[in-house]
Amino acid sequence: MQMENVTKRDFWRNFKMEEKIIEIIENLTGYKKLKENRDIDLLDNEILDSLAFIELITSLEEEFDIEIQPTQVEPNTWRSIKRIADLVKSLQ
Repeated sequence: MQMENVTKRDFWRNFKMEEKIIEIIENLTGYKKLKENRDIDLLDNEILDSLAFIELITSLEEEFDIEIQPTQVEPNTWRSIKRIADLVKSLQ
């Protein structure tokens, strides 16, 4: 029972984090369909351009109280909501 509660808690924590990341990206880019398609490639579909990318890093740092060194992050990290959420979790 305890393990199940931890799993549910982690699920909801991750879900809420992804929701916040989606909100940030939508506000930065004006692209409003991320909730419908969380797996969309943000780079191939040109949702994140260079300016939005810099603003995204700043917003993530402020929202989640983390520090992101762009040169130390693999470029593929920025391709999806899940990968960005995984980065944020690893820096918390």
